[in-house]
Amino acid sequence: MLNLRLVRPLALLSAVLAMSGCASSYGAPINGDRALSPEEQRLQAVETKLAELSRRFSGSETSRDQRLAEELGVLRGSVEQLQHDLEVSQRKSQDQFLAVENRLKLLETAAAQQQAAAAQANAPVADPNTTVGAIPSTPVQPVVPASAAADEEAAYLRSFDLLKAGKYDEAIRGFGGMLEKYPQGNYSDNAWYWMGECYNIKKDYANALQSYRALLEKFTASPKVPDALLKTGTILQEQKKTEQARAAYQRVIKEYPNSTAATQSRSRLAQLR
Repeated sequence: MLNLRLVRPLALLSAVLAMSGCASSYGAPINGDRALSPEEQRLQAVETKLAELSRRFSGSETSRDQRLAEELGVLRGSVEQLQHDLEVSQRKSQDQFLAVENRLKLLETAAAQQQAAAAQANAPVADPNTTVGAIPSTPVQPVVPASAAADEEAAYLRSFDLLKAGKYDEAIRGFGGMLEKYPQGNYSDNAWYWMGECYNIKKDYANALQSYRALLEKFTASPKVPDALLKTGTILQEQKKTEQARAAYQRVIKEYPNSTAATQSRSRLAQLR
């Protein structure tokens, strides 16, 4: 396709060449042996100007393309760097969250074991005259063996690592197997919650709700209860079950007013109005 920028210079050159043809018909050669005629001088000036314009035009196009290519390369590099920084930040946040959660679980486990040991130490000594098989007045909570607790923790961490790696089906199987072996273990409430999260990410809302509800029914004192209620509300809201979602959010706000889940529930609740 003809470049419009060259049309006028080419037209001008054609006109001058035609004019020079007329001058040549009079038999006046163009050379350096004599002074140039006015027409020849104009022709030479136009040719020189046209060559200069062509050179400048070609150079400007090349330079502009080069600048654009360089700017595009810089922008691509910036985008790639931002993507890398975001991925690193997300991985770091997940690792920090897991580390905090593990420390909290260890503290909770230690506290539960101390309470059980104290209760056992304060239990009344059996009276030798007491009938054999009589039920003691204060039941003693069984202490989970240390080996079983370590095995449960290892199973939980393996499943959580699968979740972090985006292997949701494998994580679900891992959490499910752990819950079958340790239905009332130290990490069972967390296992139900994260299994629900796996289903939620997969948009398998029926199983996600079932997992959250299992946590809410079996571990009423779990720190994960507010989050499970919040996630239940978000799924119900997604399913256009407005009143049920509203009830879930209101329960979080009422029963756990100072939790992070309550803050998010207030925001979600405002969207329903």
